[in-house]
Amino acid sequence: MGMSADDASLTPPLPSGGRRPPMSDGRYRTLVAVAVALAVVAIVIGGRATQTGSQDPVRTPDVVERLIPGAGDAVVRQFDVGIDLAPGYEGGLAINGVPIPVDELRIAREQNEVHFQPGEGKVITELLAGRNCVVATVWKSSLGPGADDRTFQWCFDAA
Repeated sequence: MGMSADDASLTPPLPSGGRRPPMSDGRYRTLVAVAVALAVVAIVIGGRATQTGSQDPVRTPDVVERLIPGAGDAVVRQFDVGIDLAPGYEGGLAINGVPIPVDELRIAREQNEVHFQPGEGKVITELLAGRNCVVATVWKSSLGPGADDRTFQWCFDAA
């Protein structure tokens, strides 16, 4: 297919040698600025998309190594709830204001973990739909509960 005379009139003529003239400094700087701005926007959007957990971090005692589930996490209503403590510490849990009896806690002394899994025949059969809050009380194993307790709270969502 060849070019008609009308098509040729729409295309600006190229300077001799068939190459386009180099881009002006102003246009080049504008394109670089736009590219940098788009990269910054992409980084910010990517960072927000990968954030997990609560926007307000929970202040836990330094003896707490991990919250299960994490603050602000979304879990199923039968999810295991617990804390992972530093060596030499133990703890107890209350979920949504309900203290969990010691005989319903799963205590892994070797790992310094305290867990509760809701279920049939337990004080909590399933987590509430929506927001759930846990109050954990931790103490030094050598002192026992009540001597130097530390209490803190975190919340998460269940569906």
